[in-house]
Amino acid sequence: MTTPDGTGGAPYEHLETLPFAVAVIRDSRIVHANAALLELLGFPREQVVGKFLELLPAHQQALIQERYVRRMRGEPVPDTYETVVLTATGERRVELSISRKGPDSWLLLRDLTGRVAHRQLLQRVASLGAALPGIHTEDEVLRRVFEGLAELELSYGYLVPEGARVWLGHAFVASGTAAGESRLTGQHLVDVPGTWSPMLEQAWREGGAYGEDFARETARFLGPDWAEPVSTHLGRVGPLRAICVRIDLEGRPRALLAVAADWLRDEELPPLRLFAAQVSAALESARTISRLSTRNIALAALSRLAAVAATAAEPRAFFGPGTEEIVGLIHCDGVLILLRAEDSDELQLVWHQGVTEESVRHYQRQPVQGTLSGRVMALGTPLVLQADDFPESIREDMRRNDRTTIVMVPLQVRSLMVGTLVLTFRQHRPLTALELETLQAMGTHFAAAIESHRLLQQVRGRAEELARLHTQLERAQRQVVEHERLAALGELSAVVAHEVRNPLGAIFNAVATLRRFVEPAAPAHTLVTILEEEANRLNRLVDDLLDFARPSSPQLYPVPLARLLEEAVRTATSGQPRIRVEWELAPDVPPVPLDERMMRQTFLNLALNAVQAMPHGGTLCVRARACTQRPGAIVEFSDTGPGIPQEVRERLFKPFFTTKATGTGLGLAIVQRTLDAHAGLIQIECPPGGGTTFRLVLPLAPEPAAQTG
Repeated sequence: MTTPDGTGGAPYEHLETLPFAVAVIRDSRIVHANAALLELLGFPREQVVGKFLELLPAHQQALIQERYVRRMRGEPVPDTYETVVLTATGERRVELSISRKGPDSWLLLRDLTGRVAHRQLLQRVASLGAALPGIHTEDEVLRRVFEGLAELELSYGYLVPEGARVWLGHAFVASGTAAGESRLTGQHLVDVPGTWSPMLEQAWREGGAYGEDFARETARFLGPDWAEPVSTHLGRVGPLRAICVRIDLEGRPRALLAVAADWLRDEELPPLRLFAAQVSAALESARTISRLSTRNIALAALSRLAAVAATAAEPRAFFGPGTEEIVGLIHCDGVLILLRAEDSDELQLVWHQGVTEESVRHYQRQPVQGTLSGRVMALGTPLVLQADDFPESIREDMRRNDRTTIVMVPLQVRSLMVGTLVLTFRQHRPLTALELETLQAMGTHFAAAIESHRLLQQVRGRAEELARLHTQLERAQRQVVEHERLAALGELSAVVAHEVRNPLGAIFNAVATLRRFVEPAAPAHTLVTILEEEANRLNRLVDDLLDFARPSSPQLYPVPLARLLEEAVRTATSGQPRIRVEWELAPDVPPVPLDERMMRQTFLNLALNAVQAMPHGGTLCVRARACTQRPGAIVEFSDTGPGIPQEVRERLFKPFFTTKATGTGLGLAIVQRTLDAHAGLIQIECPPGGGTTFRLVLPLAPEPAAQTG
């Protein structure tokens, strides 16, 4: 090669191997242009060598010529500046760097065409950051950031450090970095845990970092299992560089934003740090707005929660509305409630929502000690757990059921631990301090409602126990009074019986003698008959009085009711042709433990009452069936008589009360006492149309205290 000044080309041969455009200038003329410069200009060598200013626009020629002359004189002029050169395809912006080497000037040209586009892209990034203030929620700020970077076709990853791990929460792969893999292009909610790489550590520590080798940084983040496939893929993409900037919130580091492109240089770090500051400011503003809004929403939710807890009839009626409030506020995917069992030191699952039966089998019943629930109850504060914090068996179950984050909240009222509230999330979900504070308050409301209902149940149980004891005491007092009254009545009855029975014996003997001497047609025969009937009535009164005054304890053993009923009804209706008897005896009536003699007399008294209520004839219906409310039997005697007035009904079972001219007033009193001795009940029904039904309820297992009566 021969240069225009006649020198050989050998001194410039090494310039041909350089990857950047270089020209050698002597006396304001290009004496050598390497292949990279010819490619940049698009001209053959003969159209370049021997020229210099002709390659510049007219308005640039004078300025460049002046600087060249001054440089040759040794005056200080800039070594590097931007200008425009004429190429085969038109003007192109370049960066010129000039240096002297003896009589020659070496000219280095750097194409700035792509750099202009990149500067414009960075300006759009700055515009994106400037548009973020005023957004009301942090999620919306991040959504705008992600969508804006994706529109700019800038590959990025949003990372959230958590201790020794770094979670890749969101990523976008631009088409230029997908290496033709269309399935990789676009936004992805990846939620992948990784480790700290050198660039991430520097960015977290200093606020920003530049990475020359994006592939190596990515391999370090993902770990050895993914290093080879990632390196292979990025090798097809070509060399990529990365810049990672830190996003702060409330004066503390919160997240990292990493961008990757082949054109990135460390000089792009300042504008991207400025963008990170814009995002941080927008998140700060949104958090303030969101905190006020969330606090208002939380207060409203807590108010509704308290109202529901105060009006719920029992805890389960409160769990549904309560969990709906939590889901609406925290946006969790599932809720479980575990309460401490009263009979053991265990937690029992009592409510779940948004989770399958298979996924909650580990929570059905678990001990308090040695479990995460026990740890939360011991700490007294909410605990946020990720899948990796659990044993392998539960971790696999969580992955199978699409659960990543679990939040456990203690259910505590004052110093009493009632149980735990468990929230599940499908995606990795860090919770804010306000959310944890609200959950703690909600847990207190749950615990207070549960404990209030438990105490109310205890009070109700004790009140019922007191009522039962009071009833037993009243019964015992009545029995004592009854025994004392009956004892006095028994003594009086014995005296009366002795004093009355002796004259009655003489009267009966006299009546029998008179009947032998008085002819049936004689007028005195009627008087003898009246005398005999009244003597018999007086004798029955003495018998009833003795039976009522000296009751005996029932001797209980199972007796079929049908036989006793048939015997009593047959005796009561004997000689009563105008009385029709109807039977309704169910086949499933069980034998009832009772005193056969006492119950036969009871049935007979009721049957006689029914017959006597129908002097002109009628129907006596006798029913027996099994009791449905409690084990036992129900017996009914129904007549078609005129019925019993209400004022009479209230006094029917009082001793010596009767509406019959020849009654003693002790028959129903004896019936009542017999049923009391058998722990049974007697009821009376008188429909408006007439008739009366006496209903007896006989239990299969009388209370021991009732048998003494």
